[in-house]
Amino acid sequence: MSDAAAKPAKTRVLLIEDDKDDAILVKLAFAESTSGSFEVQLAIRLAEALSLLSENDFDVILSDLSLPDSNGVDTFHRLVAAANGIPIVILSGNQNDSVAVSALAVGAQDYIVKDEFNSELLVRTLRYAMTRHRLTAELKASERQLRMMAEQLPAMLWTTDERLRITSLRGRELGTLNVDASQFVDAELGRLFPPPEGASEHPLVTLHRDALKGVSSSSDLNWRSRWYHAHVQPLNHEPSESAGVIGVALDVTDVRKLRRDIEAAHSVQEHLLPTAAPQVPGFDIAGSCYPAERCSGDFFDYVPLRTGCLAIVLADVSGHGFGPAIMAATIRSYLRTAAVLGHQVHEMLALGNRLLAGDARANPFASVFCASLDSRARTIEYSSAGHPAFLVRRDGESQVLESKSVPIGVLDNEVFPLSKPIRMHEGDILLMASDGVFEARRGHADFFGTDRAMDVMRQARDQPAAEIVRRLYAAACNFVGTNALEDDVTAIIIKAESAKTDALNAGQQTVESVPTGESRTSSSSTVPETVDLPPQLGRPS
Repeated sequence: MSDAAAKPAKTRVLLIEDDKDDAILVKLAFAESTSGSFEVQLAIRLAEALSLLSENDFDVILSDLSLPDSNGVDTFHRLVAAANGIPIVILSGNQNDSVAVSALAVGAQDYIVKDEFNSELLVRTLRYAMTRHRLTAELKASERQLRMMAEQLPAMLWTTDERLRITSLRGRELGTLNVDASQFVDAELGRLFPPPEGASEHPLVTLHRDALKGVSSSSDLNWRSRWYHAHVQPLNHEPSESAGVIGVALDVTDVRKLRRDIEAAHSVQEHLLPTAAPQVPGFDIAGSCYPAERCSGDFFDYVPLRTGCLAIVLADVSGHGFGPAIMAATIRSYLRTAAVLGHQVHEMLALGNRLLAGDARANPFASVFCASLDSRARTIEYSSAGHPAFLVRRDGESQVLESKSVPIGVLDNEVFPLSKPIRMHEGDILLMASDGVFEARRGHADFFGTDRAMDVMRQARDQPAAEIVRRLYAAACNFVGTNALEDDVTAIIIKAESAKTDALNAGQQTVESVPTGESRTSSSSTVPETVDLPPQLGRPS
């Protein structure tokens, strides 16, 4: 390291003194200092000092206030205006100099008496003045930054004393409410927030009393027709010394409205899904929807057809949440309209696709699988829009019912072929499921997949259809290691049972009506896997 680098920087001092003897004494004191190096420039008049300040940088100013061209506190004020934040120490003629004391009151860092200082006192006074000035400037800068942050926060920030009088109130939310903070400062919290009818005090006052006891708490509160989420906690000088309470309140009015709308949509969607499985002779049918959020982009439906067959529909709208849930309800209405018009399942898809693709506002698309169940012939026919299903035969062999068509909503002229009839023998199981089951992921690239789903169906083949649905979802959850998957999951099981039931109907096919819009009730069957299943939209029967 070079000598120049090792030496501390010199402290630059502007000395303003018109008495030559006093100026010499000050310079000698600096020269005798062993605690630092000083570079001193002398100005005899204030005008000369102001000129030096405009041309040079200084660390501290040491000034007499009685000069040939300026006198008294006015000298100090003119120095402050030109000093640009440089700390100023006053050179005083005597201990009781009222002018020096007045200068201290308006911002001077300190003063020293000319006839009473030595080198050590002079240097220490200047160094303390510079340190005090720097710390004060940093504190003011921090205060300005905190004040700016508090005033720009989309919230209200306040403090109270131990008597619950408001000591400060800031925040951008005050402007939104057209509130003048000065009207609230020094006001008692209990008077600003009187107790509601039947209560001893307002809940916000209770939060503050708890905070004085050391308890932090939060609550939603209504004020001036707006809802706020308020958090209140103790304001302490020291860990055990309370100075009052500090609180912050965020406007959550829009959030509460959105939450209310989502709950309303959830309720509507619940009432659109089947509440019970249809009673079809020779078949055990069950379906369920497990939404990833309050609303699901999946749905399933049972739609009686004019032919006496039953259309079983499963749709998976891209995404999940509020928007896809609205789209799912729209698609359901399209498909049901097509069924009322007397269409078969492939015609239902074609009409639904034309309506959806023709709506420029409908950005999402949906994969759909529609099966037509003929209980008399014990067959199914299906048409699919980009969505497969899986048939597990009674001997354990599995078959994929592929789709060669794109999802509905993509191409307005897409064709959805109708399959040939597929005979269902006793013990055969058809699985219709959204991709949330198969794409349940553990880690980065380990998916639950179709093979594991088929294994669950084989192992549970002797169970009721509702139990198979439950076990399938539970197995996917256990695979991921959670009790709720990240995507919507919907599954339908169609299980062929003994054909003896058909004989009782003497060749007559019957499909009982499928209720919707009723309260959900849980199935009596249980899930053996160690997982707590989340609420379902459609309860399996």
